[in-house]
Amino acid sequence: MLATLALWALGQSLVLEPPWLPTERAPHRKGNLYAPELVEEKDRRLLYYGAQGADGHDRIHLALSTDGVTWKRHGVVLEDPGANHVNDPSVVVHGGVYHLYYTLAQEGVSDVIALATSKDGIHFEKQGIVLRPGQVGAWDSLLVGRPSVLMEDGKFRLWYDGRKDLPLGAPDKKAPQSARSTRSVGLAESTDAKQFQRVGPGPVMGNDVGGVHVARVQNGYVMVYESRQGTRWSASPDGSRWTDRGLLVPSGGTPLDRHGHVTPFLVPGAKPRLLFGAAMSPSWDVNRLAQIPITVELP
Repeated sequence: MLATLALWALGQSLVLEPPWLPTERAPHRKGNLYAPELVEEKDRRLLYYGAQGADGHDRIHLALSTDGVTWKRHGVVLEDPGANHVNDPSVVVHGGVYHLYYTLAQEGVSDVIALATSKDGIHFEKQGIVLRPGQVGAWDSLLVGRPSVLMEDGKFRLWYDGRKDLPLGAPDKKAPQSARSTRSVGLAESTDAKQFQRVGPGPVMGNDVGGVHVARVQNGYVMVYESRQGTRWSASPDGSRWTDRGLLVPSGGTPLDRHGHVTPFLVPGAKPRLLFGAAMSPSWDVNRLAQIPITVELP
C-alpha cells in the first residue's frame, strides 16, 4: 500500500499524514514514527525510518521520492518477527552495496547493533550482529544501539550510545538499575563492515547523550542528538574529541514537538536541515517525522 508522505517543508509545519499503516500505528493507535535516515541519490531519495506497530514491535520502513518533496511509502524493509525492537537505521552505500546498521533487541532492552545489506536499497538480507555490549563493568555493558555510521579512508566508523544500567523504575526488571544511570556515546571501527573494534577504553561523549547522528562537515564532524529541549549538538575535529555546543534547534513549543526531538538526523550542505522525530507526548511514544531548516552556522 502506497500513501503520500508529507514532511515539514521550509517555513511550514507539516507532519506525516494518516492513515497509518498497521506497522506505524503503535498500540495506542496514534502513530509512532521516528529515527529518520536519508540517502540522496541522483535520481531518487530514500527515507528510511523506524515505526512502532499496533502489536508493539518496531520495524524499519522506507519512503521513496524523486524530488525530495513528494514521498511514497514503500512499507517495511526490515523486521524480525521474533524480536521486540528493529529500529534506528543508519545506511552507508559502499561498493554498490547498501549497508544498513540497526538496533536489534530480542526482548526488553537487550540492544545490540546488527547489519543487513542490499543491492538496491529496498530488499535486505540480514548479516548478523556487528557490535555487542562491552565487558562486565564497562560503561556499555548492558546495551549498545542507535548506530550512526560513516565510511572514511577505508574504514567504517560507527558511533553508538550505550549504558551499563537503567534508571530506577525502568520497566525492564531484569536489567540492573541505578539512580545515577546515564547514556554515553562510543566509537568503533571496522575494515570489513562486520567486525568492529572499539576505539579507546571509554566513551567519546558523556552527559547522558544518546540517539545520535554524526555528519561530516567542512572542518570536521557534527553530532546531533535527542533531548526533551530539542536537538542538541557537538562538534569535533576528528570524531573522537567532542565539544558540546548546546541547543541547535529548540522545541517549537507547539503540539507537534513540545516534548522534544527524538533521534535527529542532520542533512549538511549549503542549506542544512534537520530531520527528527517530533515528540507529541511526554512518554516519547507518539512521534511524527518532521523537517526544519538550520539557521545556526555549522563549523
